[in-house]
Amino acid sequence: MVGDGQPTDGGGVEDDGEDTGLFQSRDDGQLHFTAGTAGATFPVTAPTDATPLEEDEPEGVIPPSPLWAMKDRRHEQWPHVFGHPDRIRTVSGSGDGAVYAIDDGRHHCMIGRRVGATVDGCVYSLVARVSRATYDHLASGAIDGRQAFLEATEAGLSGTVEAPGVANVFDVDFYDQATDIPEEYLPPAPFLSFERDLPTADR
Repeated sequence: MVGDGQPTDGGGVEDDGEDTGLFQSRDDGQLHFTAGTAGATFPVTAPTDATPLEEDEPEGVIPPSPLWAMKDRRHEQWPHVFGHPDRIRTVSGSGDGAVYAIDDGRHHCMIGRRVGATVDGCVYSLVARVSRATYDHLASGAIDGRQAFLEATEAGLSGTVEAPGVANVFDVDFYDQATDIPEEYLPPAPFLSFERDLPTADR
């Protein structure tokens, strides 16, 4: 704080009606330097899209959780400037049996399902990596969501914060074997209500 001024929404300081901080906010949401300060500071702009994990999703098929968790844990990401023929955004099943899928390169997919949530809005999803063959069987109805997870690798529980302007994803648990996944996390187990946040895991 400078002098007796009060902070403003733009990060500067208001003193006798004038902003005396390093930055001033503009109507377009960007920040710019006040006169005489630009030479001693780095250029800064306010982000126009604070949820990079949510962008480029015209299909609107998959909710933020497990979408963000699957994007966070996939191995490969295709460039989507002009789209690509192997892009996958699907849901198989419905209700508590719903399992979502996205592409993870040419030979794999990430699958996920919503497991539960806390009262403060943190949503937990089970995500895992499957072969394209397993995904094809799931999509065609040859196997159900539970079987798809039991054929998966790199399974884990992820938490996401679903709030405007936030794309926060964190790891909660990892499962060395698909058989280690708690039964209550597998489809079609009912959506759980957690009384408190689950402890996070170190990646």
